[in-house]
Amino acid sequence: MQQYAALIGAVLGGLLTFLLLGVGERHRRRDQRVRWDAERLAAYVAYGTAVKRVVRVASGMARTRGLSHSAEAVPLDHGRTELAEAAAARAVTWESVLLLGHPETVRAARAWHQTVWQLEFFARGVLTSEASWVQALSEFERTRDEFYQCARRDLGMAGYLPPALWPPRWFDRLGAEQREQLVAGGISRVSSAAP
Repeated sequence: MQQYAALIGAVLGGLLTFLLLGVGERHRRRDQRVRWDAERLAAYVAYGTAVKRVVRVASGMARTRGLSHSAEAVPLDHGRTELAEAAAARAVTWESVLLLGHPETVRAARAWHQTVWQLEFFARGVLTSEASWVQALSEFERTRDEFYQCARRDLGMAGYLPPALWPPRWFDRLGAEQREQLVAGGISRVSSAAP
């Protein structure tokens, strides 16, 4: 009988040890997942901010070159320097996205910054067509939304980004003269792409 009691005690002790190790391992994995989620969130935010800085400068330079946009015109000499700095900062944040990002989010981020390169070519005067500029802005908006949607899924956030409404409701309340002034000032291209 003592042998059975010892055997039962050993089995129960082993089972308890196994269960406690399993609980500990689950907690360790959860803590690690939470830590990496925080790191991914920081990487995605830094990357998005860096890309938007490139877009702000490129849009301002494109405006200086006569392309329609709501961004403030940026003097070309100053813009070239600022654009190079912004692109370098984007490249640095890209490394964190590559290291920490989910493959789908990395793919979406890559597509986004490739469309931003196109905006940079407009800013530098390599591309000049107004119709192509409008198309490039549309591609920028689409790829940006796709990046944020992938990042949200990766971080376990529910729901989808609501679409941007254009024109905004307040635009319809303006008189014809005010609308013309805003359109002449570049507001016709204001959308979710505006920095």
